[in-house]
Amino acid sequence: MKKIVLSLLIGVLSLSLVSDSLNLVELQKKEKKRRKKVVKSKYVLTNDKIIKFSLTKSKTFVEADVTATPNVTKTPEKKKSPDDRNTEEYWKGRINNLNKSIENLKNRITDTQSRLNLESSNYLIASTPSLQNQINSNIITLRNRLEKLKADLKQRELDKEAFLTEARKSGVLPGWLR
Repeated sequence: MKKIVLSLLIGVLSLSLVSDSLNLVELQKKEKKRRKKVVKSKYVLTNDKIIKFSLTKSKTFVEADVTATPNVTKTPEKKKSPDDRNTEEYWKGRINNLNKSIENLKNRITDTQSRLNLESSNYLIASTPSLQNQINSNIITLRNRLEKLKADLKQRELDKEAFLTEARKSGVLPGWLR
């Protein structure tokens, strides 16, 4: 009797595995079709653009479409030659952008921590449970924001270290990075 039950159980399990594998094949085919239909973006996001965007005060990033207006003439962009990397302005600009973004993140961390401390003290003096629940949700939001800001700051500091290493390997004079 045990052998019959065991063989039935193995049979049922093997059928379920076969049906799951068929579902995975179908899912893979659907995913390939979906990816073919997706329009790829014409805009390329680079590290420099991310830094410039994070330094701006706007919350949305809008790229102007110059080709949409017929009366606007395009000015030819200055192509960077390899010599541009050897200029003091290039390296000072990059280090200044990194330093500004790090300083900005530190200020935002300080502000968020101050708000978190204020909400924590308000929670202790709140009289009603509904008010405590509202303040508690604010505290959770602020804690999550503070953790994200700290992670961003750590990443930005790692980016600065990588930049300094790149500059050193490129033969940049140390005075250019101060």
